[in-house]
Amino acid sequence: MSVDAAGTGTSGMTRRPVRDWATDFDHLSPEWAAHSPEITADLRQRCPVAHTERFYGAYLVTRYDDVVTVAHDTVAFSNRITAVNENRPENIRLEAPPITLDPPQHGPLRRALLPPFSPHAVRRLIPVTEAICDRALDALEGRTVADAAVDYAQIVPVEVTARLLGLPPEDGDRFRSWVKGILGDGLIDLDLAARCTREVRAFLAEHLAERRRRPTDDLISYVAHAEVDSDDGSTRPLGEREQLGVLYLLLVAGIDTTWSTIGSALHHLSTNAEHRRLLVETPSLIDAAVEEFLRYFAPITMGRIIEHDAVIAGCPVRAGERLLVGYPSANRDASQFEAPDEVILDRAHNRHLAFGVGPHRCLGSNLARMELKVALQRWLARFPDFEAAGEVVWTIGVRGPSTVPVRLG
Repeated sequence: MSVDAAGTGTSGMTRRPVRDWATDFDHLSPEWAAHSPEITADLRQRCPVAHTERFYGAYLVTRYDDVVTVAHDTVAFSNRITAVNENRPENIRLEAPPITLDPPQHGPLRRALLPPFSPHAVRRLIPVTEAICDRALDALEGRTVADAAVDYAQIVPVEVTARLLGLPPEDGDRFRSWVKGILGDGLIDLDLAARCTREVRAFLAEHLAERRRRPTDDLISYVAHAEVDSDDGSTRPLGEREQLGVLYLLLVAGIDTTWSTIGSALHHLSTNAEHRRLLVETPSLIDAAVEEFLRYFAPITMGRIIEHDAVIAGCPVRAGERLLVGYPSANRDASQFEAPDEVILDRAHNRHLAFGVGPHRCLGSNLARMELKVALQRWLARFPDFEAAGEVVWTIGVRGPSTVPVRLG
């Protein structure tokens, strides 16, 4: 079910308007999608730990230091439930290791998955990523207007992920529909999310079975044969449910987050000619610019389940309710960043939290950085002059522009 600007889904359900974001927030509303930076800026000042009775009770942590504290405290704030939606916490059974595991189970499994995402492994994917970008850009040649999100940003991570997993790029449309059905519309339409999840897991189970019989040089084969080191020095293979959960996470979570950030960066450059010219004329700025786009447009606000009563910044929080770790809000905290609501391409101090912090920091951060950097470099090399050609609509869940209309120079 999609949601329009008035807050009404296509099935006819209308979301109750928010009275006060400090006591009644709704992070799945169109208003939040459009204005969350302004909403969280207000909350950081007057109510850094907000609460709502929606979603069977949930909290929102908005300040940098508090976000870091919560992210490190896996005893009080567990990752076994990461979704904050209309589903009751006790009904959520998603297995997506390592993100849905806590220490001590989390560390060994995460370490087993690190090699394919090391800096060296990611560098090997740069030529592949460049070729994917160039093919998408070739399709735009001769056009005067394009959608930088649909025609480019939403293509690159899908095809890179398919290549990494060893899947045909023709499955791209299917991947996009699954991702949107789970991390977009499915956050509200739980039946849609459940159906897409079943389809993804069945699809991956089929490919896992094939790779167990005939391994190839891809990530599915790697996961099918990966082993976890135990504390006693022994090793064990991943169980079938673990393998499915790992691949589900890599397929779903690694796509939407990256295409959202690429789309956000291109939207910014389409509306800021000075920054666009600066990146074209000073290519050495790209690494700092990538970090700044990640800080400014961080797309993910992650969920936790509160395991026992605790206190955050002087605010008591109740066991059994859920909590949102506001990484995007933390990235705009003036206590950590000078002029936090400005994009400063050469920002020197930039310890942003776009990839999270603590034990659950994003496993694929090297890959996401590379994709964002290459996608921007190839776009600017092909279209150094472009400008906005319409308004963007920001998505719920993983926040990014669903469309980025641009006029190509």
